[in-house]
Amino acid sequence: MSKLSLEERFNALQAAFTGKTTEVESKVAEVSALTAKIGELDAVVASKEATLIEMNAKFTEVTEKFAASETLIASLRSELEQAKAAHESAGKKAANIVASVGVNPVEVSPADVAVSAKNDQEIADEWVALKQKDAKEASAFYTANRPAILRASGLK
Repeated sequence: MSKLSLEERFNALQAAFTGKTTEVESKVAEVSALTAKIGELDAVVASKEATLIEMNAKFTEVTEKFAASETLIASLRSELEQAKAAHESAGKKAANIVASVGVNPVEVSPADVAVSAKNDQEIADEWVALKQKDAKEASAFYTANRPAILRASGLK
């Protein structure tokens, strides 16, 4: 084993420590950068947690409103059914009035109501269109609607 002088040993140790010091300084810088990144990520996580809490609160609020609206809908449906059950149509009322004076009620067909809902000019136009397609049907239509057709043509 060779004997190193004290100075040689010192220089060897100094070189070894200098290399280690550089390595430690590099690791300290790396740890510092990682610590800063952890701080940034912690801030992001905290922000996301706050957003999640806010979304959960909104979800709870919407769920409560939805449940309340379902209750309201059920209540309104119940009221509607009660109103329908209690409601007597105008036709039924009229039939009861007619029956109360001893006359048999007669149902009016929707076709009669539809014809009466048309004005004189519409009836005359329908008759003209019908004449071009079917003369026999046009004649029956004219007989049924003669006063309206004459009024539309200015003859009556």
